[in-house]
Amino acid sequence: MKFGIFPTEGGRNFDDAVQECKLAEDVGFDSAWVNDHQATEGENYWPAPLARQAGIATTTDELELVTAVMILPLYHPLHVAQRAAQLDLMSDGRLTLGVGLGYVPKEFNAFGVPMDERAGRQIEGVKFLDKFFRADGPIDFECPFFEVEDWQPLPEPVQEPRPPLWIGGWGDKQLRRSVQFSDAWVPGVVVDNKGVESRTHKLKGMVEDMDADWDEMAHPLMREGVIAETHEEAVELGKEYLYQSYLDEYGGEFEHPYIEQEDLETFEKLAEDHFLVGTPNEIIEQIEDMKSRFALDHLAVRFHHSGMPGEDVRRQIELFGDEVVPAFD
Repeated sequence: MKFGIFPTEGGRNFDDAVQECKLAEDVGFDSAWVNDHQATEGENYWPAPLARQAGIATTTDELELVTAVMILPLYHPLHVAQRAAQLDLMSDGRLTLGVGLGYVPKEFNAFGVPMDERAGRQIEGVKFLDKFFRADGPIDFECPFFEVEDWQPLPEPVQEPRPPLWIGGWGDKQLRRSVQFSDAWVPGVVVDNKGVESRTHKLKGMVEDMDADWDEMAHPLMREGVIAETHEEAVELGKEYLYQSYLDEYGGEFEHPYIEQEDLETFEKLAEDHFLVGTPNEIIEQIEDMKSRFALDHLAVRFHHSGMPGEDVRRQIELFGDEVVPAFD
């Protein structure tokens, strides 16, 4: 069982993210995950996930570096392939490249990419990444969205045959693409555990239908978390920062396809079977419950929530690393 963190993002201080990753490495975490947001309200997120992971790579020694997920249709796949291969080289083979479709029209408008092309661009992009990473000589690639002719892929990634590729998303087509074109389906933080369970069951059926190997696939998951020495303190932190983050993000005009307004009525309702909240022992029980319901071998937790002081984030990382991670060794 592997554990990862989502370091702090947003604002003008990248050093907090770096210090959190160093601490996470020291207390037994396996990975650092970053997501990809281009257009959001306020200063809750950062874009440029590969650039951020490059910064983390140069200040850590062993943490795996996961993008979860990069909005692949927004970028030219050659740019992504070159930067990802460079990051794998810089980190001595620690990159996992997770990609997704994206869903925010404003982002696609800004990048000049039609939203009705996003599925095709993602599929062709992943196929190109696979070919680029595996190449031992010049490659050609042609599709409706871009063309590369007689191109020497540089640099060569460290990992063989290539860095892992994951695909995120919740629809049936995304599940099937994750089996057909990648090494894992990576669920996001927004859908609750019941939703993960039902989709994992569906995913396993697809794996069987496509003669893929379930046991060879990775089974990652992202969750929001709040951990403290007492249950009451964890709930208080959750209400003040995590709940408020969701109200700010999804309680207004901005809509998410898997968040309903009634889900936001109370923190307790939003957190039920969704967030990791409580003492170390309570969170261990919650993780054990998830593992009993669906395949899970790599769990990444976001402890930072909008407005939370850095000392609260670091305290949670340390407590989780000291008390929760060893329970799954």
